[in-house]
Amino acid sequence: MYTLEPPNQEKMGMPLDIKIEFNCFKKVFCTALIFHFLSAHSQSINIKVIDSQTFDSIPFSTIYFSSSKGIISDESGVFELVLKEQTSEDSIFVSSMGYEKVAYLLSDFNDSIIYLKPKPIELNNVIVNNKILKTPEILKKVVENFSNNYTESPKKSKIFFSRKITGKIDEFGVEKFKSSIDEINEIFIDSIINFLPKESTNAVETLCYYFENKNDSIKQKINLLKARETFQKENELVKSLNDRLANALRTNLKTDSYFKVRSGIFGGDLEVDGLEQIDSTSKESLEKFQKKELENKKNFAQRQKNTIKNFNEITEFYFNEDSVIDFFRKPKKYDFSNPSTDYLGDEMVYIINCKPKGRNKYSAKIFINAEDFAVLRIDFKNERPLFKLKLLGVFINQYLSEGKILYSKFNNNKYQLSYLKASFGQLTGFDRPLKIIEKNKNVKGRKKQNQISFKLDFSFDQNIISEIIVFDSSSITNKDYRTLKENNQILPKFVEKFDTNFWDEL
Repeated sequence: MYTLEPPNQEKMGMPLDIKIEFNCFKKVFCTALIFHFLSAHSQSINIKVIDSQTFDSIPFSTIYFSSSKGIISDESGVFELVLKEQTSEDSIFVSSMGYEKVAYLLSDFNDSIIYLKPKPIELNNVIVNNKILKTPEILKKVVENFSNNYTESPKKSKIFFSRKITGKIDEFGVEKFKSSIDEINEIFIDSIINFLPKESTNAVETLCYYFENKNDSIKQKINLLKARETFQKENELVKSLNDRLANALRTNLKTDSYFKVRSGIFGGDLEVDGLEQIDSTSKESLEKFQKKELENKKNFAQRQKNTIKNFNEITEFYFNEDSVIDFFRKPKKYDFSNPSTDYLGDEMVYIINCKPKGRNKYSAKIFINAEDFAVLRIDFKNERPLFKLKLLGVFINQYLSEGKILYSKFNNNKYQLSYLKASFGQLTGFDRPLKIIEKNKNVKGRKKQNQISFKLDFSFDQNIISEIIVFDSSSITNKDYRTLKENNQILPKFVEKFDTNFWDEL
């Protein structure tokens, strides 16, 4: 390692003031060199917010920049500082409920930890409108201030969206197996069951611009910037087993035949197609492949857009009257606590807890700005299953729906979703007899050719964790929204696991 050493001042007869000046130059040079190195070789820094006294992490801290952009730390107190989105002249402000706010000039900040000092909160002498408001009055003022605090005008938001899906097979059994196809026998089925992975995970991360217009609620717009998805070796195994089963069915499938699936009163046709091969020397084949690739890109973008749209519809209680967050529009459906007061960052807030009445599902902890009566945060959780079905050997139990929603002001000086983390859990089961029957309309005699029958006992537990971070948002005109064209040429980059920072590859 090389170090920068000043010349020997005694031998050179260097005056003291020149020596001090040189040392100052060396510090400035080293600082600039470090900042340049970070800018050139790292696209982001992971920073953790912790309590300066207990050294515990501080989850969901608020981080703002002088450029009016803002983000939220995760449940571990960690956030990503994306260097290319900031300048060295920007300032960074970090705050959290019950702690003193800190501020740094970004060019002077070179640490991976931010310490927040606990702030004593005096609440006894707080007076709002010369009286202490009761819960019904606070909820009424929230509704009265919808138009002041929220906007229905079109907007453009830069959004990071991630979704992690984990699945676990709780039970998988096959009984009373019979088959008229020699290649598909109990040994073959047992090999599929034995090698089938009992657990699976899949995760997708996307960075995009999302364009929203309340006057065109059906067709929102999205432009993808980047996406990646985990690649699971287990999924390759499942695909291999599926291919074995499909090939065995295809090999024994007669010309003009098709398979029909029956399960008691349920039934349907099962198509078994040949595997498509791409001939690189055929123009027609290449054009067909390119068309399919373009369709895949459109489908991926549409899925991401639909998911973000669904979350927006849930969180925008002030616009969507059918939102499950109906604590304010339909307060009679809930039991509310008396309000308490606290601080969320620098904002004094009312904190109200609510429990569902009757068949309603959700309980919540609501943080309401005491000055403008905007909702700043909602922590929600279902108190009973969202949906349960048990009929004819099929059961579904949507047993979990919980999360946190945060709202912040952006460039249009209106509140909107700034952070969301939600968990959803569903248990699915199937305990019924199944038949796979080969039929052919063009053969003489009985139309039934081959048959596979068995009793399937299967249950699968799935958990989905979704996260949305809004980095920036601003209003746009109706004309800009109408003329905006989607141009999505992005498919997720598949990796075995997320072992690098998402932003490193920008």
